[in-house]
Amino acid sequence: MGAPLNPRRAAHLEMVGGKGGRQRLWEAIRKKRDDFTVIDVAAKADTDIDTAKTYLRSLTKAGIIEVIQEASGHTEKRWKLAVDKGIEAPRLTRDGKPVTQGLANESMWRTMRMIRDFTFHELAALSSSSEVTVAPETAKAYVKHLSAAGYLITVTKGHGKGAGGIPTRYRFNPSRNSGPRPPMIQRTKTVYDPNLGKVVWQEEPDHDC
Repeated sequence: MGAPLNPRRAAHLEMVGGKGGRQRLWEAIRKKRDDFTVIDVAAKADTDIDTAKTYLRSLTKAGIIEVIQEASGHTEKRWKLAVDKGIEAPRLTRDGKPVTQGLANESMWRTMRMIRDFTFHELAALSSSSEVTVAPETAKAYVKHLSAAGYLITVTKGHGKGAGGIPTRYRFNPSRNSGPRPPMIQRTKTVYDPNLGKVVWQEEPDHDC
């Protein structure tokens, strides 16, 4: 059993910052967009040069940014933004390929905020696409934790199990629409919301064990 953390309880569990270095770099790139250097965006994003170089290299390989001036002597290499992917930082490998890990949660988070109500089966089906397949069990686990954390409201309580069972129907709680990034279910059985930069729910320990 668990419950949403109240502000006092959440204080010692809060993680540092709601935005990672990659997201801050991407926001800096979008602001500079037509002409920037590694130093420009690293300073704006408050990240180290090596982190900025790695991300810019990935973005370049993906064709999202383009070199407009090569480094020469005391002149730094300069880039421009070629393809604006929106507010969310592109998640790429070092080779510029899209990172697929976490896509299921992103798709479910986006879908549940758009549709009126749903069961975990419906959420899995509606969140699947040519880019990502969401298994019903994955949706079931995600819905269970988000419901416990207060992100979902129960419309009708399910009953029974297996083929003859009726699954619980949920709808998204609009007051918990914290932002575009999906809450993460962590191994420690906590829910971390990257939009808020903190743990918002944790499973209470079983003191009977």
